[in-house]
Amino acid sequence: MQDVKRKYVIPGDIVAEGNLRALVNVFRNGNSIVATRIGITESNNEGAKVIPLSGIYFPRANDIVIGKIQDHSSLSWSVDINSSFAAHLPAQDIFGRDFSPAHDDMGRQLSTGDVIVARIAIFDRTRDPILTIQDKDMGKIPTGELIKISPTRVPRLIGKRGAMIQTIEHASSTRITIGQNGIIVVSGKDKEGITLAINAIHIVEAEAHTSNLTQRIKQLLNVPESEIEGDDDSQTSNEANETLSSDEKSISNNINSEMGVVNPNGSK
Repeated sequence: MQDVKRKYVIPGDIVAEGNLRALVNVFRNGNSIVATRIGITESNNEGAKVIPLSGIYFPRANDIVIGKIQDHSSLSWSVDINSSFAAHLPAQDIFGRDFSPAHDDMGRQLSTGDVIVARIAIFDRTRDPILTIQDKDMGKIPTGELIKISPTRVPRLIGKRGAMIQTIEHASSTRITIGQNGIIVVSGKDKEGITLAINAIHIVEAEAHTSNLTQRIKQLLNVPESEIEGDDDSQTSNEANETLSSDEKSISNNINSEMGVVNPNGSK
C-alpha cells in the first residue's frame, strides 16, 4: 500500500516539494507544487493533488444536470442549474422545428418551478449553456425532494461502481436522481425513507474526505451487520473527490434509468 500524506491547504500553500507530478488543483513553481483550491492534499508515488472541500458547478458539454425552470421567453426556457451560468432550454427541443411562438403554448409544457433532468448540449464559455431533454430518461421530474450538495461530492455519493448510491436507495426504499451539478431529487412513497436518504446524502457530502464512510452510512441505514464489511474508502475517496476524474465525467452512465422521469409529452 502506498504511503499517502494529507494536510489541509488554501490556494498558494505548498503541497509538496521535489520531483513529484503535479496532478489536479495544483501547479508547479520551481521545485514546489502549489495548491490552487481550498482542500486536502494527497501526495504519494503517483504525484500530488488537492481534493477540494467545496466548489460551484462549472458546466461542461454532455454533463447531465438537474435544473429548475425560472422563466421563459418567446423562444426558450431559462433554467437554474446551480451555476454562475444560466442555462437555456430551446422551445424547439420540445415542440420541434415547426415551433411557432404565436401558436404553441410554452407554459403548458413547462412552468416556473418545474424540475427537469437534462443534458448540456452546447457550452463553449462564450455563451450560456444550451440544454436538451431529447435523450432517453430526460425531461420533467414529477415528484421528489430537491436537495443540493457540492458538485465535487457527486462522484463520492455515487461511489465505486455505484455502490454508495445503490446502498442508500435500497436501504431507504427511495429513488435518487443525481445531477453532475450537485442537484439531487429523492423520491419515494415513505416520508421516513426519504428523510433517511437525505440524511445519508448530507453525511456523504460532509464526510466525503474521511475513511470508513461506507461503513458508517450502512450503520446509519440499519444495513444488517452481515452486509457491513471493511471497504476501500481510501481508494474511493481518491477517485471520487477528484473534480477532473473520469468517474465524474461518466456519471450519466450511472444514473438509474428507472428514476420516474417523464418527458413533457407525458411519456417515460
